[in-house]
This record gives sequence, C-alpha cells and structure tokens, in this order.
Amino acid sequence: MREGKFNMLSLDDRAKMLWEKGHFVETITYCNYCLILYSLNREFVELFYDKTTQRILWISIANEYDMKKYLNKIEIPVL
Repeated sequence: MREGKFNMLSLDDRAKMLWEKGHFVETITYCNYCLILYSLNREFVELFYDKTTQRILWISIANEYDMKKYLNKIEIPVL
C-alpha cells in the first residue's frame, strides 16, 4: 500500500492493519511515549503510543528521518 493511501486511513484502520499483518521490529521509549517500529508490506510503519493514557496517538509510514532513530538498535545478522 502506498504511503499516501495508508496515511489517509483512519487511525483505527491503520492499527487493525498493523495488528493483523505487521511485524514488530523495535521500540524506542522517550519520556512517557513509546515509538514502535513495524514492518508491513515492504514498508516500515511507526506507531506513537502514550504510556500515560494508554492510547495510540499516531501511526504512519516511516520516512528516512524516522528510520534514523532506530538504526543503532536494529541488528542485521551476517549471512
């Protein structure tokens, strides 16, 4: 699914798609927030979760800037 089309879905529909088809990659904790990276259909998707309210704030296709936050935490195995 293309970025624009995915980001135009409702928050509930994006969350449902991640729950059903996404694969967890990594989490970053920042203050009371969790930034959670998933892979979904050859794209990376970032989910913002508020630990205080226990609510998802936003889900969107991750861009190059978003991915830089995770690079030092992701291990790529040597083949």
